[in-house]
Amino acid sequence: MQNILDVNYKGSFDGYVDDSDGSKDDAQAMYDDTIDYLSVQLINHYSLANADSDEVKNIFNDTAKTIYSQAKYEVSQAYKNGNDYYVDVTVYPMDILNQVFDDVFAYIEDSNKKIAAGDYNNTGKEDYEVQFAQGVADIIQEKTSNMEYRSPVVISVKITDDGDYYCADPSGLSQVDASMLAIEGSRDGDSGDSESDSSKDGSSEDSSSDISSGVEAE
Repeated sequence: MQNILDVNYKGSFDGYVDDSDGSKDDAQAMYDDTIDYLSVQLINHYSLANADSDEVKNIFNDTAKTIYSQAKYEVSQAYKNGNDYYVDVTVYPMDILNQVFDDVFAYIEDSNKKIAAGDYNNTGKEDYEVQFAQGVADIIQEKTSNMEYRSPVVISVKITDDGDYYCADPSGLSQVDASMLAIEGSRDGDSGDSESDSSKDGSSEDSSSDISSGVEAE
């Protein structure tokens, strides 16, 4: 279980390859899927879902890697409950969305003022999206170096034996994943929805409140 989480969030493959008889290609695919999913969720969260540039995706891929490099979790020894085996995963939810909220909001307001003033009249849509995305990403990455964490959450994950390997139950992994990042606007122990306005025309759009990474069970 520790090896799966290290692959998905840290991009650390050695334990998975050495202890779980996995391949580096499989581990890389797992990590890429995790990063890609969070990247898309961040893009949606900041209303850049219609961005045409691959550069925007790359910017948020790098941001997702930076965020998950600070993921904090602990895995217990396996224990038996009835006829099944479990591990307890203690997750310390990262509070990055709330840490950056004020700075991102100020950045969005400043961007919208510049749009209204005509500062971007000679800037193409794609170039604007890249500039905006980089600005948001810079704020997030700067705050990530001083990551704050919420109170720990403990998830019991069932371990199943398929005859060849021990596997973590997908529903348990989903719960772990959903606990990695605190939702914007929530308080410790709560959840909530969030909004941000990053559209070039200054209109407000609903942001995604679910930016978990959608990890896969292996």
